This record gives sequence, structure tokens and C-alpha cells, in this order.
Amino acid sequence: MITKSRTSRFSIGLDTLIDGLAVTAGVILCALTLLICFDAIGRTIVRFSNSADWGYTIPWAIDVAEYALYITTFFGAPWVLREGGHISIDLALERLTAASRNRFLAAADMIGALVCIILFYYSCHVWWTSFREQVLIHETFIFPEWTLLSIAPVTFAVMAAVMLRRAHRPTVTLKFDKPNSGL
Repeated sequence: MITKSRTSRFSIGLDTLIDGLAVTAGVILCALTLLICFDAIGRTIVRFSNSADWGYTIPWAIDVAEYALYITTFFGAPWVLREGGHISIDLALERLTAASRNRFLAAADMIGALVCIILFYYSCHVWWTSFREQVLIHETFIFPEWTLLSIAPVTFAVMAAVMLRRAHRPTVTLKFDKPNSGL
């Protein structure tokens, strides 16, 4: 039997994991910004000093930027989901009663959780295939592909847990009583 204290401990642990992933995504994004700035400044300085025809670029900057964007997207997605920051269209929801709205949101979260579970399954399958076949990425760096692929299953599992938690206890409150300040 699942008790309230187990549920709240799980919820606290899940929120801590989500916050950790979000902070990591933020740090990676800041580091990526600095890397791109240093790369651009390096090219500009060398170009203006006439010491090279095309300037100097950090040779691994583009590869690191690609991986950083991938990691940032996956690490930030659970936080955005928990905070309700994903795009949603609530035209039909604002016409429903509170009880109907909560049922609709719970059903939408259950469907979202099912999609995340399916993506978790397939991302685990792709990860295992890459691990088993020892696939390597050959770019500026050479490393096993499974190291990058290991991020997706974790993220999909966390997002499924967030959606199941929301479906069990819908906490999304739509602000229908406020005056419309948009278009």
C-alpha cells in the first residue's frame, strides 16, 4: 500500500531531480554561450589583426555546441513540463466547468504519460543497440554513441512521472478570472 508519506517523499525526490536537471541545463547553456562568444571573438581578433585569412576558430566548438543543445533540451524539458511552460491551447478548456476541466487535464496527462513511456521504451532499445554494437561517433571527438543516447530514457521516465503525478493530482490552474491582457 502506498502511503501519503511515500508519495510525498517520491514527489520531493522527483522535484529535486527535476531542479537538478534544470540547473545543469542552465549551466550548460551559460557555458555554451561563453564558448560561442570566445569562438567569435577569436575569429574577429585574428581577422582584424591580419594574421590569418579566415581567422581562428575553436575547432571543437561546433561539435560541443551540438551536444550541449541536445543535452540542454532534454535536461530542461521536465522542468518546463512541471512548471506548465509548454505551449497549450486552452480555448475549449475555458468553456468547461472546473470538474470537467480537471478530468480533461488528467486524461491529457495520462495520454502524455503513455507517449513518454513509449518513447522511454524505444529510447532504451536504441540505447541498448548502440551499447551492444559499440557504435562510435567520429567527429572532432571520438566517443561511444550510447553516452549521448543515455540522456533520453532518463528524461522520458522523469516526464512520464511528472505527467502521472499531475494526472493523479491536477495542479494546473488556468487563470480564467483575470482580464484578458493579450490580443
